[in-house]
Formats: sequence, structure tokens, C-alpha cells
Amino acid sequence: MICSECGARLRRESMFCLNCGIPVDAQACYIAELKDSGKALVRKTDKDSLNNIISLTKKIYAKAEGHDELKLKTRDIFEHYLPMLTEVISRYKEANKHSNLKGDMKAVRDDLTEVLDTTERAFEIALEELCEKDIDELIANIEVLKNKIARDGLLDSDFDISE
Repeated sequence: MICSECGARLRRESMFCLNCGIPVDAQACYIAELKDSGKALVRKTDKDSLNNIISLTKKIYAKAEGHDELKLKTRDIFEHYLPMLTEVISRYKEANKHSNLKGDMKAVRDDLTEVLDTTERAFEIALEELCEKDIDELIANIEVLKNKIARDGLLDSDFDISE
């Protein structure tokens, strides 16, 4: 993992960067490392997938922040999938720099494309599931408001919300 502040390499279990002393924000560090390692991706579709995964990660994190129930639902993303993806992309970057075996790297790129596509779809589904609760609550709130307006007799006036 790379420190999002100074770029120093961190041990995965670090709480503070030994270089700059800033507390480690794991999500920001993973994103910084994904961005850096993602520069080694060759295919535009892979770069697009990685950028979308980064964007989805930020949205999922923002949605779950401050909500213990949502944090539990997203724990696998932040404790397993994001670190594993970061490691895979970082190792791909290193292998791509040092490999003379272009045939092997093509197979690795094909597998990496599949992993990126799958991860992107999984993160999209996770975000959709997190947003479903908000939509359900919004629908319920609208119904409550409509019923209150009807109960208060406002529907019989010029204020008609049924259309």
C-alpha cells in the first residue's frame, strides 16, 4: 500500500506513515496505489474499468460512512476485494516492467481484463443495493406526505397532487 500523502510504501497493517507521520486512510491509500499502478494497463477498456472501480469505491465509501449497518455490508469490499485488486494491479505493473515473455503477459492481460470487468460489475451491484434502501425510504416518505395532505383536506382545494 502507498501513502496517499507522500507516496511512501506502507506495510498493510500500518496505522501511520513512517515517512510523513500522517494517519493511514486505507481507502485513500488503495485508491492512490490503484491510480499509480493503473498507469501500466495497456488496454483502454482496462483503464476505463479501473477508473470506474475507483469512482464506485469512493461512492460506496461515502454512502457507508457514518452508517454502521452499511459499513458491515461493505466490509468485504474494503477489507478483501479492494486490497486484493490493489495487489493484483501492483504486481501486474511490476511484471509488465520486467517481463520479456510477451506471450505470458498477453494471457495475464486477458485474465486481468476479466477480473476488472467482474470487479466493476460487483461494485456496481453493491452500490445499487446500498441505494435501494434510500429509494424505498423515499417512496415511503412520499406516500406518508400524500396521505397527510389528503387527511388534511388539501386535495379538495386547488392544490391537487394526484396528477
